Amino acid sequence: MNRKLKKFIPQTAEEITTDWLTDCLREGGVAKSSSVISFSSKEPESGEGFSGLTLRVDLEWDNFEESLPDSVLVKFPSTDKKNRALIERDGAYDREFDFYERFSDRFPVRVPKLFYSARDPIAKIESRRKVNKGLELLPDGASKFLGGHARQFIRSSGRRYALIVEYIQEARTTTTEGLASERDLVEILNSLAVVHSHWWRHPLLVDDREGVAWPTVTHTPKLMNGLYRGSRDRVISNNPELFTPELVFLTDWFADNVVEAVEFLNEPLALLRGDTRTDNMLFTDEGLVMVDFGSFSSGRPTCDVANLLSSCIEPGPTALHAYQHFADIYHEALISNGISDYPKNQYENDMKVCLILQAYLLVLAAAHYEADYGENSLVKIWAERLVALLPQKSPLIGQVVNV
Repeated sequence: MNRKLKKFIPQTAEEITTDWLTDCLREGGVAKSSSVISFSSKEPESGEGFSGLTLRVDLEWDNFEESLPDSVLVKFPSTDKKNRALIERDGAYDREFDFYERFSDRFPVRVPKLFYSARDPIAKIESRRKVNKGLELLPDGASKFLGGHARQFIRSSGRRYALIVEYIQEARTTTTEGLASERDLVEILNSLAVVHSHWWRHPLLVDDREGVAWPTVTHTPKLMNGLYRGSRDRVISNNPELFTPELVFLTDWFADNVVEAVEFLNEPLALLRGDTRTDNMLFTDEGLVMVDFGSFSSGRPTCDVANLLSSCIEPGPTALHAYQHFADIYHEALISNGISDYPKNQYENDMKVCLILQAYLLVLAAAHYEADYGENSLVKIWAERLVALLPQKSPLIGQVVNV
């Protein structure tokens, strides 16, 4: 049974109170003696996504103190228990808390300020590793059966989470359905190069106790592959126009080499922000602000770049040319930030592995996640953009020989 903190932690908009907001913002050092006397809340932009609910909360204070916020963002976990169970299995809530509590104040690109965080305790890392090891020892048939019925078998923990961060005023973003401008993409790619170079081969990335506890792909590749094997045929049958034979050939290749591929991609070359879709980026007059860190991790930096480019290049005859153009911009920026031990041929090979990873994850998303993204599903939008960028043959999992 999970232990719970002896404090009130709301989990829905209806449970938020003025007293709770006041206590949180005083505890976080935002307010000294002022109190919130009223508030209103609404969902900014889109509805509830995969991971949970984000609310813009507008505040009215009883007196003036310098730097009191007029608005904050409050984040709660998903109310969909099945989505939430899968998200917790991936550690997404704890990843975001770890980022804000331990890394946000030294992140080289602007992120929202942390005002308050509270979560019920998580099992110690040794216990989690023991559970993961046991799951990886399951026979292939058991993993596949569990994967095919993941939404029925995996249960949410019952832990409570609440995060309050800065609301970025007058910011512009690109929705999932929209396409970012070239200027915006270049700004994101340059910012990613700054992040990756800042943490390049940093000792914290390999520190078991004080470092980044989260890999970019998974701790349990065999279990993840059970999800893939257990849902593959159903996903293809339901979406034959999206999951073409060419795409599935590559995702099957990844599945056949999943342990080796995951170990390769998880190699901690850099700290990764994760989930680099453009709707997780805010554009302001002062520059880019990165938001939402439920996929914060360490690994090969191409995981960030491929995730971004696979989701935001317009499909069509010029897609590959545009992809190569933007991929080159990132690598040049990485070099200009002082990274000299990541040659172009290795980078291009790794990008191919990561694009195939995106296709593999697309199968999992189609099978197991539910979210509201308007008229078109995220899976449809993502698949149509990704398929034009996939390599025609499988790349190398490992070091490329320089010639």
